[in-house]
Formats: sequence, C-alpha cells, structure tokens
Amino acid sequence: MISADEILSIITAVFYLGLLIHFAIRFARSRWWIYFFIGLFCAIRIVAYVIRAYVESDAVTYGSSKWISLYITETTLLSIGVIFILLILARLYASILPKLRHVAGHSRGKFEATLVLRTRLFLLPIIACVIAGAVLASPDYTESQQNTGLILRKVAVLGLMAVALIFLYAAWNYRQRYPENKRAFELCLVVTGLFVVSLIYKIVYTFRTSALTTTWAYFVFSPLLELAALVVLSVDLQMYFLGRKEDKLPKEELHDLA
Repeated sequence: MISADEILSIITAVFYLGLLIHFAIRFARSRWWIYFFIGLFCAIRIVAYVIRAYVESDAVTYGSSKWISLYITETTLLSIGVIFILLILARLYASILPKLRHVAGHSRGKFEATLVLRTRLFLLPIIACVIAGAVLASPDYTESQQNTGLILRKVAVLGLMAVALIFLYAAWNYRQRYPENKRAFELCLVVTGLFVVSLIYKIVYTFRTSALTTTWAYFVFSPLLELAALVVLSVDLQMYFLGRKEDKLPKEELHDLA
C-alpha cells in the first residue's frame, strides 16, 4: 500500500521539476549563474525526494544495507540543500550592493565584506557538521556515534539560524537604506523569512525528535516553504538585481565579484 509520505514525496519532486525547468529556461536565455545555482538546488531536491519516495515504498526492506545506503544519501542531500538558499541570497546581494554603494558613495559594510563576499568561509564549518551529522544519523552506527551526529546537527542548525537571521536583518536594513531598490530587498526579505520559519521547524525537530514528527508537519514546514521561496525567486531577478547593462563599477569591485 502506498503511504502518504511516498505520495507527497513524489508530488514534491514533480513541483521541484517544474521549477527546475523554469530556471533552466531562464539560464539558457540569460546565462546568469544565479539561475544555474537555483536550478542545481532544485535538482538536488528532486533526487532527494525521489529517493525518499523509493525508501518509503515496499521495494526496499527496512534496515537492509540498501535501505541504510539510500537513507544516508537522502539525509545528506536534504541537509546540503538548505545551504544553497543562503549561497543564492549571497550572490544576489553581491550583484546589487556594489552598484548601489558606488552611486550613493557608501563604503562596504561588514555584512557585505563577510557573509556576502566570504560566504563559503562561514558556511564551510556548517556544511561539514551537516554532512557528518547526516551520515552518523544512520541506524547502522552505534548509539554513541549517533549521539555525536545529533550534536553536529544541532550545531549546524543553530549556525544556519544565526546566519539566516543576519541575512533577514540585512534585507530589512537595505530595504530602508535604498528605497528606490526596495523591491529587490523585499524579495530577499520574503525568501529569508520563509527560510527562517523552515529552520524553526528544523530546530524544534532536531532538539526534540519526538515533536513534529507527523508527515503533514514535515511537508508543510520543509519542502512547502522552500517551494514558496523558489516561487518568489521565479520573477525576473535580473531586472531587480542586475539593473542596466551600462551600469559601471570600479575595477576593484569587479575584482571582488569575480
């Protein structure tokens, strides 16, 4: 008998496929790498939810070596995917902030100098904790190793929340500072807000495994919010973040964005 989790996983994968096609078309027309990264995020999610649907089917025996292998792969892909949202937001900020600063005569702020231009440096430790925690979550490991994995997942989700809240504040702050470009930062604000709500669910689930374990809670607070964020990003981002082709930047700014 097909379970609700299996059905919802297939439906979720189909929605991500639709968005993947949308962003692939945008990338083919513009060659703007933001669209490529969003499409890559969708592809990772499709693979993860297809595996989830397969694991929930009767084709795999619970606890078998095949089930454990698929479980680790699914958990790892789902965990890595959340990093992409912050990376995408960072690239969006990197495409618009230098131009706005250049016109307004502002200096580079700490947010841009760190989390925008050095995003990977701050996210690498979180990514390491996410992957290690996902792998150690497998029932194939000892209880002590699983507890270590749980600690790593707690550190990772709290780190993600801290970074996401900074991004949320930045979106609000830049919206006030550059009202003529507030539409761009409103997009960032909404996407980051949806991501923060999704992370609240992940924090509750990580620290209290017995809470929010129902199928509906998982799909409402995890893929549904992410899909909503991608729908928000499905507008013409180039119009809001790239501006006019004739906009010029100082050479040092172009070097930083390379």
